[in-house]
Amino acid sequence: MGSKIERKGLIARLLKDTMANTMAISAAAVIPLVGVIGGGVDASRMYMAKSRLQQACDSATLAARKKLGASQLTNGNIPSDIVTTADNFFEANFRDGTYGTSSSSYTLSSSTGTQMDGVAAATIPTTLMSVFGYDEVDIDVNCSADLNLPNIDIVLVLDNSGSMRNSRIVALRSAVFAFYDEIMAVKPANARVRIGLVPYNAAVNVGAMLSTASPDFLADTHDYQSREAIFQNVMTDPGSEGREEKYSDRVELLPRDTANFGSTGISKYRWHTNPNNNSIGYNACNAMDGTYYVGDERWVVTSDDWLQNYFNSGNSNRRSACEGRVKKYRNGEPTPPTYEDVFQHYEYKEMSFDTSSFKGFNSVTTPTGYRGADVTSSWNGCIEEATTVAQTTFDPIPAAAHDLNIDLVPDPNDPHTQWRPMWPNITYDRGGPAQLDTASNYSTRGFSCPVAAHKMQEYPLNGASRDSTFEARINGMQTHGFTMHDIGMIWAGRMISPDGIFASDNATAPNGEPITRHVIFMTDGYTETAPSSTNSYGNYDMDGHFAGFASNGAWTMDQLRPIHNARLVAVCNQIKNKNATVWTVTFGLPQNAHTTACASGSSRALESDNSAALINNFRSIATSIAELRLVQ
Repeated sequence: MGSKIERKGLIARLLKDTMANTMAISAAAVIPLVGVIGGGVDASRMYMAKSRLQQACDSATLAARKKLGASQLTNGNIPSDIVTTADNFFEANFRDGTYGTSSSSYTLSSSTGTQMDGVAAATIPTTLMSVFGYDEVDIDVNCSADLNLPNIDIVLVLDNSGSMRNSRIVALRSAVFAFYDEIMAVKPANARVRIGLVPYNAAVNVGAMLSTASPDFLADTHDYQSREAIFQNVMTDPGSEGREEKYSDRVELLPRDTANFGSTGISKYRWHTNPNNNSIGYNACNAMDGTYYVGDERWVVTSDDWLQNYFNSGNSNRRSACEGRVKKYRNGEPTPPTYEDVFQHYEYKEMSFDTSSFKGFNSVTTPTGYRGADVTSSWNGCIEEATTVAQTTFDPIPAAAHDLNIDLVPDPNDPHTQWRPMWPNITYDRGGPAQLDTASNYSTRGFSCPVAAHKMQEYPLNGASRDSTFEARINGMQTHGFTMHDIGMIWAGRMISPDGIFASDNATAPNGEPITRHVIFMTDGYTETAPSSTNSYGNYDMDGHFAGFASNGAWTMDQLRPIHNARLVAVCNQIKNKNATVWTVTFGLPQNAHTTACASGSSRALESDNSAALINNFRSIATSIAELRLVQ
């Protein structure tokens, strides 16, 4: 009985001893606590290692895809140089020992002809989790990369001035085709890629494009520096009040008595049969030569001749006749004097012409040729720009400088906002802006008009071949004239802008996806325009549309170039403000301050020393535009 009581007392005392309870519970909890803490530490290390492994895999696979470019793989065979590139990128970004890892590996493969796929793996040792029998853990990641185009709008602004002739234009064509091939090789089926073309020199040929969009974009009248032929009305024939006319000249019988000239009675023409009859015989007949007036007529008798026995009947004493040549004259109707407009000289001046038919590409005749002769001409498609302002700084762009507004929508009631057809066939140069009268026959002013520009449109591949229309337009480019970079970029801006005259085409894409916009501006030279030539602003000296009138009547290129360059930068900034990327590519000369400022950052201002470099630059732009992306 007593032992029972003792045992109960021991249990009761243990239950009442809290220190003993705590020690027991703590001892029991040590093992799971070590597992929880150790697992957290190891899990953190594994997470960081796996994240770094994923980054290395992504980096290697992106590098491999970039190296592949626009090429496609056959049967999944990856060239060794691409594999080496990928391995090098992986090793640079994940070395053995990173976060204690070992046995790291990376394998590159391709699931399609253009996509690169990677698998990376590594082993990471555990720390406290080893008490549970986990000495190491394997980690692995997957990654894939491909070139992927969103909806892309591209405008190519291509220098077609005279300096681009021969091998240079050939190189430009090759570069553009390389760009097209690169873009189209990676274009997804559901993406829209549109390309606009702006060949330029000192003008742009946008007439057909504008006429199709709206004839009201073009003015119906415009003032041109032309000439008028001045004529004087000169009398060439004084005329007469009644000039005498011969109306008959024949041989006929003569009457015995001159008073009977013109008589119809035959008896008046019977002469005496005896030729010796002095009054009406042979001698009398031979005396009939002379001039006689019969009424208001004049008769002249010559070559008279005696004809004995002419009559075979009637009075036997009167059977002879007298014959002679009779010329008969009478006064004609009065004739008025005649006059003729005779050319005197030309008057060279600014003249207003009706352009309503001309802007529709119809043949129009004007009296502006040699000595006022008619000249028939039709529009070449080049335009004179909307009204600008004569100043040298364009930050901000003045509201009245309509030509620099890439979102300009012309008002048919405001000619300052409309474009005007260039009309070189009626445009003449002269000594200065003042009116000039002269007898000289000046030639029409020099001009240059490039091939037609084309607004953005899709040029899809025809199977594996380039679009034939695109090829024809690029191969059709011709080089001539001077260089005006700002006019090319002005029209690139109008083509690419989601606002302005092409807003309905540019604001959205049919698939509803976003649009990225790019302008590629290529030139081989500095701004060079001839002050005496016709360009997109008419004539610098005669019109004063661009910079006003020079103080001495004649601008120089050195005076005009800085204005063009400042305008170029102002237009490029407008384009970039539309969230468009501007690339500038020079050919055979370094980038300058203005072309670099035009680009969207110095990395997008590219220089090409030769044809191969130009082609490579266009290819690299295409790759950048295509946007290399991780797809897994």
